[in-house]
Amino acid sequence: MRFAFALIAAALIFAPTATSLASAEPSAGAERFMALRGPNANGRSGPGLEHGIAWIYARQGLPLEVLAQNGPWKQVRDPDGAQVWMHDSHLEARATAYVLSETALRREARANAGARAVLEPGVIGAVTGCTEGWTRIAVGGRVGWVETSALWGADACAPALIAAR
Repeated sequence: MRFAFALIAAALIFAPTATSLASAEPSAGAERFMALRGPNANGRSGPGLEHGIAWIYARQGLPLEVLAQNGPWKQVRDPDGAQVWMHDSHLEARATAYVLSETALRREARANAGARAVLEPGVIGAVTGCTEGWTRIAVGGRVGWVETSALWGADACAPALIAAR
């Protein structure tokens, strides 16, 4: 009888829980957005190497929204809305933004400020600052201001990420 009780107790202690399989929210202190560390990163259908590859991401710096975490695996959403699981080794806490629609890279955070360049959809820039409604990004050696509404991932303009640059 004691042996059976010990087996049941051991089974309960070591049984995986729903929260250990995948948390519903990013872990405390996790960044809401992270960037793709390098090219050729596998996005998988689940958290582990046993899950199939759904996408292969090639754009270094691509901002990815963190949705959930399971150990070293993060469930992320890309700018097109696809959701995959990626290993931590493919991600870094770097603030980047993805241009959603053609927009001007302006000298100042004002709609009537002179343009340094015109950014096409799909361009990725490093976030270097922000103010209400505007995000300062660096793209191809040029630094300027873009209306935040034209960007995806720009709410990664967290002070901790910018201070780490």
